[in-house]
Amino acid sequence: MIGAVLRREWLRFQRAMGRAGLLRFIAVYFIVFGFVLPSSFDDPSAALAVFAVIPLYVAGPLAVDAFAGERERKTLETLLTAPLSPSKLLAGKALFPMITALVTTWSVMVLFTVWTAVRGAVLPGPGTFAAVILGGVFSASLGAVTGLHVSMKAKTVRSGQQWFSVTLLALVLGIPLALNFLLPQLPKSLLASVAELFDGGFKSPGVLSLAALGLLICTTMWLSLQRRVKGLWTLNPSKGGR
Repeated sequence: MIGAVLRREWLRFQRAMGRAGLLRFIAVYFIVFGFVLPSSFDDPSAALAVFAVIPLYVAGPLAVDAFAGERERKTLETLLTAPLSPSKLLAGKALFPMITALVTTWSVMVLFTVWTAVRGAVLPGPGTFAAVILGGVFSASLGAVTGLHVSMKAKTVRSGQQWFSVTLLALVLGIPLALNFLLPQLPKSLLASVAELFDGGFKSPGVLSLAALGLLICTTMWLSLQRRVKGLWTLNPSKGGR
């Protein structure tokens, strides 16, 4: 059943983009993120870190269409009466933007790696690639879950995209501003202790703690999303508890 939802989402995406639009999207995506953006960094490790964030910006907008698009196209009621449980519907709706974001991002990352090697630049070690891959999975998950939450309330895809952009902007600007305000207020001894937690790179206690916190946030948002999706099952109450 999840495979059927994925196929449905892919066919809808193809129809919405069109063959020409899909080719343009792939071409621009590969050129901008495979060559232009990474070339602006002198350090390949810094350029590679971009690929841990890109999935957030791809998965989120795709996820916004999940329910807002169905509502706008007048197909939501039909979907809710299908012989499909809320959990499987939600899983398919979440996996499509995640898979799309990760496949495109990792494909571009391979292109960037080959291009970097051809230019003779020194590539980062395997640990950096592993961290970027895990970071991409997290950002794709966060983008998909956040986009789905926005999509649940949005009446149209356009309004959903606007709300998602506002939410993303608040996070991108709000977190650095908050840290910039709070860090000078903290004792230097505390800041030094926190800095020590990040000694050791990607395997340090600080990084592992941030990863655990991110996993907790995504899990909490997912459980909340499951409850919200089950609340939609007014036309198919027999499936609401599964």
